[in-house]
Amino acid sequence: MKNVKKLGLGLFIMSLAGVALGCSSDTSTKKAETKKEDKTEEVKKDQATDSGDLGDFHVAIQDFSRGQDFEGSEVGIVQYEFTNNSEDNQMFTVAISPKVFQNGVALDSAVMTEDGFSDGLTEIQPGAKITIKTAYKLADTENPVSVEVSPTFSLKDEKLTKEFTLQ
Repeated sequence: MKNVKKLGLGLFIMSLAGVALGCSSDTSTKKAETKKEDKTEEVKKDQATDSGDLGDFHVAIQDFSRGQDFEGSEVGIVQYEFTNNSEDNQMFTVAISPKVFQNGVALDSAVMTEDGFSDGLTEIQPGAKITIKTAYKLADTENPVSVEVSPTFSLKDEKLTKEFTLQ
């Protein structure tokens, strides 16, 4: 129930952030956008990278392991490192949009009962770093899994990718 409340809060905050971004327009925002564009170019040069700056955030796709969800189904667990380089407190699940694929099809998120799987909803201050583990229901236990992360609020085509084999 605690995780459901955190998820609901995260979605509510994400909605508010979208409204706030759509309504703001001042010169300081334009200056910040110029700085973001400089960082974006670095990421675009190496599209097959597993770590880098995505807007005001640094993300690393670190590790992949396997486990079982609360129903006993096979899951893949992706570990991310998230650094908040913005001027405001932020949550991974609000700032970053992770997508995980197997056989070209997006995998569904899995519900885990163990500790450490709700860290994506933990708010961190500017300059802080956190490790996040997120579980996804595997389609099978043989084919590779590819991970893509991109900023949630961006008009640019910036993303990080990494592929994991299931051996």
